[in-house]
Amino acid sequence: MGKIVILDENTANQIAAGEVIERPSSIVKEMVENALDANATSITVEISNGGKKYISITDNGDGIEVDDVELAFERHSTSKIRRIEDLGNLSTMGFRGEALASIASIAKVEVVTKTEAAVGGTRVIVEGGDIISVEPAGAPKGTTFIVRELFYNTPARYKFLKKDTTESSYVQDILTRISLARPDVSVKFISQGRTIMHTPGNHDLLSVIYSIYGKDIARAVIPVKASGEGLDITGFIGKPEIARGNRNYQSILVNNRFIYNRVITAAIEEAYKTRLMKKRFPFAVLKLNISPQFVDVNVHPSKLEVRFSDEQKVFRGVYHAVSGALSENASFRSIEEAIGKPSQKDSIFGTASNPQLNTSRKTSHQAVSPYFQPINRQETATQSTDNEINGEQRQSTSSPMHEKDKLHHSNGNRSGKDIPSPYELGKLSHAQVKASTAPVREQADDYAEEEQANTVAAQYQPSQRLTAKEAGNQTETDFSAEKDARYTQMENKQTSASREHERLLVARIIGQAFESYILLEESDDLLLIDQHAAHERIRYDKLIKQFAMQESFGQGLLSPLVVNLSELEMDKFHELSAYLVKLGFEAEDFGNRSILIRAIPYILDSSFSGQDFLEILEKLSQEVPSASEIIPEETLYMMACKSAIKANRKMTDMEIRGLIDELAKTENPYTCVHGRPIVISLSKRELEKRFKRIV
Repeated sequence: MGKIVILDENTANQIAAGEVIERPSSIVKEMVENALDANATSITVEISNGGKKYISITDNGDGIEVDDVELAFERHSTSKIRRIEDLGNLSTMGFRGEALASIASIAKVEVVTKTEAAVGGTRVIVEGGDIISVEPAGAPKGTTFIVRELFYNTPARYKFLKKDTTESSYVQDILTRISLARPDVSVKFISQGRTIMHTPGNHDLLSVIYSIYGKDIARAVIPVKASGEGLDITGFIGKPEIARGNRNYQSILVNNRFIYNRVITAAIEEAYKTRLMKKRFPFAVLKLNISPQFVDVNVHPSKLEVRFSDEQKVFRGVYHAVSGALSENASFRSIEEAIGKPSQKDSIFGTASNPQLNTSRKTSHQAVSPYFQPINRQETATQSTDNEINGEQRQSTSSPMHEKDKLHHSNGNRSGKDIPSPYELGKLSHAQVKASTAPVREQADDYAEEEQANTVAAQYQPSQRLTAKEAGNQTETDFSAEKDARYTQMENKQTSASREHERLLVARIIGQAFESYILLEESDDLLLIDQHAAHERIRYDKLIKQFAMQESFGQGLLSPLVVNLSELEMDKFHELSAYLVKLGFEAEDFGNRSILIRAIPYILDSSFSGQDFLEILEKLSQEVPSASEIIPEETLYMMACKSAIKANRKMTDMEIRGLIDELAKTENPYTCVHGRPIVISLSKRELEKRFKRIV
């Protein structure tokens, strides 16, 4: 007797459910997307016991025709496509035709629906994939899906669900992303009879951000708007002071579909490079509109991943859009922002704020999901700077990660084989992350993903701004970010960044505090400058420009320095000798595993030692593959830090003025290469409040 059989329909549906329906949030995602495809403008989701026992999704959409209700529960039934060619031009959220059949096979489902033209509604009850009854029912226009007893007939699946609060947070996360993608739709979420989230549906993305994340986040975002090459990018990114310890505050939306994509994530974080401290991730809600012909959404069963036909174009577009927005809106941090308290002067909401927003304020803080906890001010204050602050070693402090904070974004292309790389990367400086076939929300922690994002960024850097050949052709003003004319910002007014540069130039020098901080007076503000961080930024900008222009910046030593190396270090020395010459070193093999250094970069002083050379050699070997022209940024960071003015060094007024003038010429006088603030602003009004002159 043969061993091959045809599975019955119910078994096949339950197997399909394993791919589409992982937990209650999967049902909510599929049903809400169906509501959006049905042109709903208001959607209400109500759950109990985390969605395990009860889920209700009500919309005011088009409804389902009475003749189609039963057919909708058949596998592969869909109203979205007719033939395979339609997959190349998808504009709907759903299209597979598996969701309803999969849900009905592992739960008890009740559907009440009515179209606008119908006299009455229709109620359908399905249990375990079998239609129990179909009967007329009174109902308003739209559709209500009620799902009870999830996995009641598959107990092995049920036992893998998490506790109620965890499952509820997954549902809130899904609804949050959908709300950000569709600000024109009002989304309401009720759990255990309590309203958790309610967005206004007023077509304003900032209102949605306010409703979900609260006023402190909404006050600290920067608008992004750029277009070109068939790619439109809009949305909001966060100022550095609201950066988080994980990527849960990043939402990537492609054609109004929330997705995970490591190329876009890497582009965002590359734009924030040197603006954020290590292990900090920016807030971002970015919406990309691209022709459906150039994006494949049929990659993942839950449609959470996409593949782009030209990933370099997408990386380039996102990078320049984010970088341009940051540059145009850069400003010195106020004392409130430096300690984690939002500055009132940045308020974007007047006294007569939208009543919808006032309602949202009440609901958004009643029961906040673990994904969206208020900012931990201590987090920002205690973060380390890659263990190199003013040449001192400081221990990194971090708060324990919540169970939900460990959930992170999957990569947009699991294998990574389709991502083009102009250069063979050889030995990667970051550990490669193995692709996982586990569910998207159940993979490794954020640290592994950061390594992956850094690897992706490294792959795309040669086509961006980090090759010596390309960077050498750029001017000083646009050196750190190539100005691609195809991605132009919509407003051409004077930027806040240029005004901040002018403030430095006209400020009056007051003096030094603790021989470490420079004090300036400008208008009604007191500017405090970290002299080491400022000099570090100046040195780094000069180093990277000279390296790119292939200018020599070595200086001879009066007495050559002999450095002993191990066999492995000797191999690294010979392999990277060309890079060492570019950095300003003149060294030769002296025999017996030792080298003779005759010249060093001019920025390094007489205190330069053999140990310093070994550290630079090690950093360079980690960063630069053997067959690459990538500028060794991390190595230049180290050199800039080692050569910068240290704390506890007295400076004359002439030295201070020279330092300030040089800082004003840099593109980014706001943060050092480690992401720490260079300048903090303290207003006269704040001082008067502290001294109780005003209340």
